[in-house]
Amino acid sequence: MLASSGRLDPLLLSVWPPPPANPAARADMHRASRLASPLSHRTAALVGCLGGALFARHHPKHACTLRRLVSTANTVHRRKARSRLGGLAALSSAATAVRPSEAIGWQSLAHIYCMNLDHRPERWEFMQKQFQKLRMPVERFSAVNGRDLDVPELAMNGVIAMEALPRYYLPDEQKLFGTDLTAGGIGCALSHMLIWRDIIQKCAEDGVDPRAPFLVIEDDCEFAQGFSEEVLLERLSHVPQDWEIVYLGGQDLLRRQHLYEVGQGVRRLYKGFRETTAYVINDAGAKACLEVSVPLYWQIDTHMNDESLREGLKPPKPGHADHTMHPRGYFLWPGIVAQQRDGFPTDVQKVEHD
Repeated sequence: MLASSGRLDPLLLSVWPPPPANPAARADMHRASRLASPLSHRTAALVGCLGGALFARHHPKHACTLRRLVSTANTVHRRKARSRLGGLAALSSAATAVRPSEAIGWQSLAHIYCMNLDHRPERWEFMQKQFQKLRMPVERFSAVNGRDLDVPELAMNGVIAMEALPRYYLPDEQKLFGTDLTAGGIGCALSHMLIWRDIIQKCAEDGVDPRAPFLVIEDDCEFAQGFSEEVLLERLSHVPQDWEIVYLGGQDLLRRQHLYEVGQGVRRLYKGFRETTAYVINDAGAKACLEVSVPLYWQIDTHMNDESLREGLKPPKPGHADHTMHPRGYFLWPGIVAQQRDGFPTDVQKVEHD
């Protein structure tokens, strides 16, 4: 198990070294420090574009929500900038203060979200039956329908990477399953971003403890037999203190999870892991996830755990590790949730249904 040592993380030392003498190098360092802030101007601007006229054309409700991200982001940025190390250091210290098991519980969770598209009532009914059995209080979160979005304009505004467009327009049979963007995949990613924004707002404006755990669930999640509050608490009790996001289940595509064991039934999140079926996240994790998810190159789980190494998911030393450092992520293995595929048409993968 890991404990906070009180020393500077190697990642912090790499982001804030002594100022170089070369003016060009100083400019590069300045840009890097802005990218490393808890919610950088870059992300705020990009998501702000998403919340403007573009998104209002199809989803005025979500547009208003996303526009508020900009003011929230600026408030957070100003507060964190007072620290010499900026927001990342403050974010790190807050994230190490509480284990998820010390604050979690059906009633003591900060909030529980379940993403569900408006035209998928059968999925919501499926989830409601489980929630009622577990006596779990859940908010249904109206998910973004990717087919209502103007994808080229999203790319022009930097929300989606321009490099992703050629593969987005490939015929389905030529796309990489679970990796290349689809309309449904973009909608799924934006839905998660909206929830992360809501978490940030609750902590910044509504007085919610930023260390508190939030639970995010997709509407094809099936809880394992015997799942209960007690089971969840016991499994989360083995998670290291520096957690920012903890996946409750998923797929180990590279079959290397055993190399990342850090506690009983807990693995470090690494690039071979997939799915966002259900996860626990805190304020620091929501900020970090937004940072590494814009611009979007691939489907959200692939992007966050693999390709986003280009932005925020950096190993402490090059070539020494490929687990995530920003956000500080873990997953439970074996998982206590699974993705329900039987009887549900996919809205995300390359074979999409009406």
